[in-house]
Amino acid sequence: MKRLRSADDEEEVLVLWLMRRRALPYREQILVPDFRLDVLAMDDNEAKDQFRFTVGELALLIHYLGLPKVIYTHEGVRSNAIEALAICLRRLLYPKRWIDMAGMFGRAPSTLCHIFYYVVEFLDEKLTDLLYFDKTRITNNMERYRAAIASKAPESIQGVWGFIDGTIRPICRPSKGQQAMFNGHKRVHALKFQTVVTPDGLISHLFGPVDGRRHDLFMLKESKLKAVLENNAVFHNKM
Repeated sequence: MKRLRSADDEEEVLVLWLMRRRALPYREQILVPDFRLDVLAMDDNEAKDQFRFTVGELALLIHYLGLPKVIYTHEGVRSNAIEALAICLRRLLYPKRWIDMAGMFGRAPSTLCHIFYYVVEFLDEKLTDLLYFDKTRITNNMERYRAAIASKAPESIQGVWGFIDGTIRPICRPSKGQQAMFNGHKRVHALKFQTVVTPDGLISHLFGPVDGRRHDLFMLKESKLKAVLENNAVFHNKM
């Protein structure tokens, strides 16, 4: 161990010690309110403003989505179904930073993040088939969709039941693989998704993401949507 040789050495040690005891950075000073949001106690109007659903509708969503009553994230965070769903819906309702939501839910930003991604991954796994192609709903409403679109121009539009599109979602410039993610048309780094939207406003097919540089035709080929439509007689001679 280095010996202190002079007063200068003692002063240097004191400075180093004080630096170690410096104030914590802002992000480490985050104070989480000492309470938990009781979603069940909220007024329906307030719940609808915050989550776009009433308290009763949240309970129905939990039932039909099959969310477990008690959830444990991979990080060991414990939550209940209605709190977890509320956190997910609040995050999706409007762009919010985790630190902004901490004051509402009485949870640390990192905890909110873990709960949100648990719900998203749970629903993605459970509803994979419906997200890719909601075949039953489309076939049951095929004639209604076709009639709604044809009514806009009866002489020129026939057999169309939905609209396919490639959607670009900008992302931050990645540290690696920038060229693959760069979309030359929009001049941004991005991920691309393919969707089919039906006249009722619902996304009836979702595929992706793929690299931002990819063409829409590449997504169509990779999604195998064409094969799905060709193998089902309901979609023959329709678009």
